[in-house]
Amino acid sequence: MATMFPAAHAAVRASMDQRSIEVRMREIPQLHAGEVLVQTEYCGLCGSDLHIWNGDDGYGWVPCGTVLGHEIVGRIVRSDDPGGLKPGTRVVAIAQSGCGSCPACMMDYANGCPDKVTLGLTRDGGAARFVAIPATQLLAVPHDVPAGTAVLTEPLSVAARAVADRGGVTAADTVVVSGPGTIGILSALVCRHLGARVVLKGTAQDVAARGGLADRLGLDLVETLPPGFKPNVWIEAAGASSALADAVRELPAQGRLVVVALYGAPPALAANDAVRKELDITTSYSSHRPDYQLALDILQTHPGLGDLLVETVPLTSIAVAFEKVGRGAMPKIAVEP
Repeated sequence: MATMFPAAHAAVRASMDQRSIEVRMREIPQLHAGEVLVQTEYCGLCGSDLHIWNGDDGYGWVPCGTVLGHEIVGRIVRSDDPGGLKPGTRVVAIAQSGCGSCPACMMDYANGCPDKVTLGLTRDGGAARFVAIPATQLLAVPHDVPAGTAVLTEPLSVAARAVADRGGVTAADTVVVSGPGTIGILSALVCRHLGARVVLKGTAQDVAARGGLADRLGLDLVETLPPGFKPNVWIEAAGASSALADAVRELPAQGRLVVVALYGAPPALAANDAVRKELDITTSYSSHRPDYQLALDILQTHPGLGDLLVETVPLTSIAVAFEKVGRGAMPKIAVEP
């Protein structure tokens, strides 16, 4: 059981300016009915957090005073959810929740809820020593998955949704994943977990920077597809028009293209070629409870994955953490409160 103090460190959006995320002392959250107090072990930082740090357009809706962080792993220290998970249980948090009663929520699709809430964006998140989370948004971490690996659950769930749910990838498929960033690498690992034949595709710079890591993960990272490698599925995780062009060119008639990347500018798509080939183009965004469960299942088979993919930085060095995120020092940077 954690020793409780009246206040603890938290990374807070102080203003709408650039580099305005400050580590402050915040009161320990008070629990409402059905909530659980989690002591954060690690909180991963992602692109959304970096946009806020940079003061980028399109993120003004994140209120000042919000504690960042939605990639949370920690232990329950207090609960107002009788019959739920017990104090001491290591948990990960589902980032998004809905109202529970709208048509989207009735389909277990919180992302489509007009009143959705996202940890670290519209509700205080886990880049803090303590965070209050609705019990319905927590999953227990298997005992053999360490916290440094479990912090990958949320981004891995995004990859799992893109590959398994939206892409419908099976062992019968041959897949290209474009972009060896966090989601690209994790998408390739999901493909392999499902038994599909898969290669990661990147630029020459990507291959130079991430080739050694790909080797350690048992993945093939290439600039040019190997002779005879004919994909029928393409997962686009690079966020580049050139990757979309590659996909449309390389996929066969009635191939499947899943776009999980977000783009800094509207991408170009060879629409006429895609139409003539009758490509099945699908998009994928965020993730839901079944995707998190698949992610935890995969992590249970790779308990040391965090050692390869995650670098941790003290929460009090938040500027250092964002500098590392910005230059892609590791696939995942996590802060440790």
